[in-house]
Formats: sequence, C-alpha cells, structure tokens
Amino acid sequence: MTHLKLQGVQPLFYSPLIVFELEDSESLNAQLLAETAVRRANSPGLERSNWRGWHSEDDLFERTEPGFQTLRDHILVAIQVCTRNVSPDFDFSSYGVQAEGWINVLPRGGLNTPHDHPAWVWSGCYYVSVPEGDNELSGNIEFFDTRTNVRTLTVDGAACFASKFFMKPHAGMLLMFPSYLRHWVYPNDSNEERVTIAFNARFARVALSS
Repeated sequence: MTHLKLQGVQPLFYSPLIVFELEDSESLNAQLLAETAVRRANSPGLERSNWRGWHSEDDLFERTEPGFQTLRDHILVAIQVCTRNVSPDFDFSSYGVQAEGWINVLPRGGLNTPHDHPAWVWSGCYYVSVPEGDNELSGNIEFFDTRTNVRTLTVDGAACFASKFFMKPHAGMLLMFPSYLRHWVYPNDSNEERVTIAFNARFARVALSS
C-alpha cells in the first residue's frame, strides 16, 4: 500500500501580515502622545492618503525625542525579524536599512484612502491610541488582494483565498506587511482622536571599502 507523505509547503506569491505587540506600552504611548502634541503645534502637516486629520513630515527616524527614538529602535528590530521570516539567509551585513516614518492623527470622520507605498520593501504601522467608536469597523485597517486574476472560488476560513482582509487594531500593536499591499483605514467613528505612527523601510547595499 502506498502512502502520501507531505514534503513541505512553499508559500508562493503570498503577502505576509506580521503582528507584533509592545508589552507594557502604556507609558511609551503617553510619551508619544505628548511628543506628537508638541510637533503638531509647530507644523501644519502634510496631505497624503489622510482625509481630514493631521499627517506629520516623514522624519520619524531623524527625531531626537526619547519616545520617538524608543519606537524607532523597536521598528528596526521588527524589520529584521520580518526579513528573517521571509528570507532566513538574508545577509544584513551587506545592506543598510533606509527608513521613513510619520504620524497620523485622525479626528471623528477622518480616514486614510486606499493606497500602497511604492519604492519600498516593508511598510508598517504602530498604534498609539485607538478609540473604540460606535461602529465596529471604526478605525479598522483593510487590505486588498494584489493578484490580477478574478477570484471565482474560495476556501472558507483561508485568508490566502480571500479578496480582502481587515482587522481591528489596538494600542500597543505594531503591524508590518509588504509595501505593495494596498490598504486603507475605515473612518474614525469616535469623538476621540486615533493616533498612529506609520513607516516604510528598504535595503541599500553597503559599498565595499577598498
């Protein structure tokens, strides 16, 4: 009698959504909110995918405030973890990390329109303050299937066969995903502001010394 033996599963063309949790994040989040308030008072902000609300300059990784520096260090570790997850033999000694980051503050009714992040490898978001809101979809992030073929059949419960996927984040959560993955944020349905810090990262080969 013959037996079928599974030799392995190769995740072809899949899009990882990697979830981290910053333990005991309350004090860091309070510090980030205070530092954000100071920045916001001194900058009119930018207009990107945000509809309503405030979007800071993309200089998170150059900031000297202690809260921003602490979060930056966590993000750099997360970038290494995610990269090792998809490429275990990646040679970090041959590459430097280039990164940018910014703050999003969304008031009631504020949202981020569908977008992706071209010219980067990883994108992510850290959740500083996520009010509940009256609508269960309030502040949710939703991702779209990037494949061009028409989805005709599916497997119940299998996210890899779905045309879209959404999740409800909470304060202290850090998400990372490939920058090509199109996504958007549902409107904030709370009278409290939703505060997040988003970022992009890519690799640049280090020049060899002569």
